[in-house]
This record gives sequence, C-alpha cells and structure tokens, in this order.
Amino acid sequence: MSDVRALRVLVIEDSETNRRLLDALLRAAGIQTIAFAVDGIDGLEKVESFQPDLVVLDIMMPRMDGFEVCRRLRALPEHRSLPILVQTGLETAQERTEAFRAGATDLVIKPLNGAEFLARVRVHLQNRMLIRDLEDYRARLEGELVVARDMQQSLLPTESLMDEISASHGLRIAAHFEPCSELGGDGWGLADLGDGRVAVWLVDFTGHGVGAAVNTFRLHTLMSEMPPDPSDPARYLAALNERLCGLLRIGQFATFLYGILDTRAHVFTYAGAAGTSPVIGDSDGMAAHDASGLPLGISRQGTWQNHSIPFPPGSLLLLYSDALTETPDIRGAMLDEPAVTVLAADSRRAEAPLTALLDVFHRDREPVSDDLTLVWIERVG
Repeated sequence: MSDVRALRVLVIEDSETNRRLLDALLRAAGIQTIAFAVDGIDGLEKVESFQPDLVVLDIMMPRMDGFEVCRRLRALPEHRSLPILVQTGLETAQERTEAFRAGATDLVIKPLNGAEFLARVRVHLQNRMLIRDLEDYRARLEGELVVARDMQQSLLPTESLMDEISASHGLRIAAHFEPCSELGGDGWGLADLGDGRVAVWLVDFTGHGVGAAVNTFRLHTLMSEMPPDPSDPARYLAALNERLCGLLRIGQFATFLYGILDTRAHVFTYAGAAGTSPVIGDSDGMAAHDASGLPLGISRQGTWQNHSIPFPPGSLLLLYSDALTETPDIRGAMLDEPAVTVLAADSRRAEAPLTALLDVFHRDREPVSDDLTLVWIERVG
C-alpha cells in the first residue's frame, strides 16, 4: 500500500489566508502534492485536471458554494467515492446536515484545530488507499477470471469436432454453454469411439469459483489419461470415481452422466451419477430417464448401473445441467422434468431447435446464477 504522503490533496478555499494555513498544515504532515482552487467553479475544473485523492472544501464561497460543488461531484460516477472534507463556519445542526446531504464525507468546524484537521485528513487518505488497493485487486481478479473462463471453455468440444462427428455418424449435434458470473464446475464432452459409436458426457462439480473450475481441469486430465470405455459406461464411472476420490477435498463431488450412442446397434447406453435425467425419444414420444447413482468422488465403494434405451434414426437426446430446472421465472416457478420433456418435444419442430428451447427458457427469467449447459443430439431420419 502506498504512503499517504504521496497522495494528492486539492484545497478549494476562497480566502488566501486560509489557503496558506492549510498548505502549511498539510506540508507539515508530509503531504507534498497539493493544489489550490479559489472558488467552486475553479475547484470543479481542478478536480478533473489534478485528480485529487482528497478534496478539502470550504462551504461559503463566491460564484459557486461548497454545497453545489459536492452535489456536482457526487453526480459524476467517477467521483462518487472521492473523499470530501468540508471545513465550515456553519454552526447549526441543520446546516451541517445539509452539507452531508449534498455529499460531504466529513466535516470540520472553523476556526480549525490543526491536530483534529490533520487526523481527519490522514484517515480519509488511508481509506482512499485501501479503496484503491481493493479496486486494483478486483480489476486484476476479474481479468484473471476472464482468462480462467476462456480456459474452461477451451475444454469443451469445438464446432469443428461436432460437425465432424455429426457428418460421420448421421447426427445433428448442437450445444450451449452459458457461464454464470462466477467460475463454475460444469462441462461436457464428446468423443468418436469408432465402429459407429459416439461417447458423450455431462459433468457438474459442486460449488462455484476457482475450486469448482479446477476440478473440471482435473477431470479433463483424467479422461485424457483414461480414454472413454467403448462398451461399459458404468465401469468407466467406477474407474473415474476411484481416481477422483484421491483428488477431491471432503465435501467436493461431481454429478456425472456418461453414455455411448451406438448408431449401428441403434441404442444409447449410459450410466448416471446423480445427474439430471436425460430426455430421450422420437416423434412418437419423449421421456426423462433415470440418471440416479452415487455422485463421483464421495466413496470408493460406489457402484453404477448401465441403462440401454433404443435410439433409432429420428431419435433425440437432450442432456442439460441443473440450471435449466433450478432457475425460477419471474413468478418463482421452475421447470420440472415433465416440463423439460415437453419443451424438448416442442422445440425439435423448429429449424434451430436448441435456440428455440433457449428462447422459451430465457423468457421472463433473470440471468442464470449457475452455469447452464445443454447438449442436443439427433439422429438424422
């Protein structure tokens, strides 16, 4: 943190005698960067050119008084946190209250007590440094979070990969990843296993922030070291769980769904670990299917079960994170599984079905407070 003596003080005072007194007091305290203005209009101009860390302001001045100076400074977003120390001869409580209502930060009464004046100056300059340091830290942190979000999104399948797999297997694949204001623990993936098989998965780690995001990187590394199992999703979840139990802290876990779409056998086989229910069906009907099971990373004793659902040409698979069902609309209502099923069935009639689904979802809703991930896979009929 900087030394308060290096900060900048602007004195707005019409009396030359008082300007000299204030200059002597401030310099005696070690403050060297001082500017002066002779009235309110001059003071407003000096605020812009001098960019002070503290304004020492007289109230009774010609052309523009201190009340108006305060009001004009507080009307500007860049000066709303600028400390303004008013020095005044006003004696009534009503007059002093008016100064605070106009935007003064603090007030000292004339004739000045030098020790009290300098004590208040130091307090406000120290607060100014703390606020500036916090603002710098926040700006740096926000910049780092942007980089981290970009890195997290770089783990997701690219448009070219989705197009390549779609063309190779007679599929139409679309996805949506909408991060919330924080880093999150959502992610999804896609892999071509050969022989007409495509692996797809959706994961959601507990919590938000850096910890949850780091876990998505851990999982990505694990899955790179352990290629998706081409035949047994449940066994693959067990293998991932064994590794995650040794990496995650107590209280951290992941809901997970891992499945294999076999375009030759016309079946979708998956295993769930407390994930959201996949919506599967065709033009004759859509249904939400069981994805229950122990979350990954909790216990090495966990077991998971494979589910096989027919998936002939014309079928649809929708995977989604819980932000879809846990984000209320303006009336407080949330989508349940039947509503998601109906939404998927209605949306598939649109030319861009996933876009149509999102349009309906976002209607009358606040921005999501969790990462929203959706994966839409259709077999071309």
